[in-house]
Amino acid sequence: MTDPRHTARNLIEQQAVSLDRLWVWYWAEGGNAPTFEFDAFLHEALLLHPFDLKILTWALEDLDPSAR
Repeated sequence: MTDPRHTARNLIEQQAVSLDRLWVWYWAEGGNAPTFEFDAFLHEALLLHPFDLKILTWALEDLDPSAR
């Protein structure tokens, strides 16, 4: 998978998922950033811990039924 932030932004722009829904999945996987920081992270305006990229990848996989 490429940078999961790009994938997430594309899904949000295409209205395939909302920012709030994606954030809930991210949080459920162990992410700690509040919604506004998560949004800034997706747009590469804020750096989070590198492990947050892995957490975002897991959240995207959970949202994609074909990834199972």
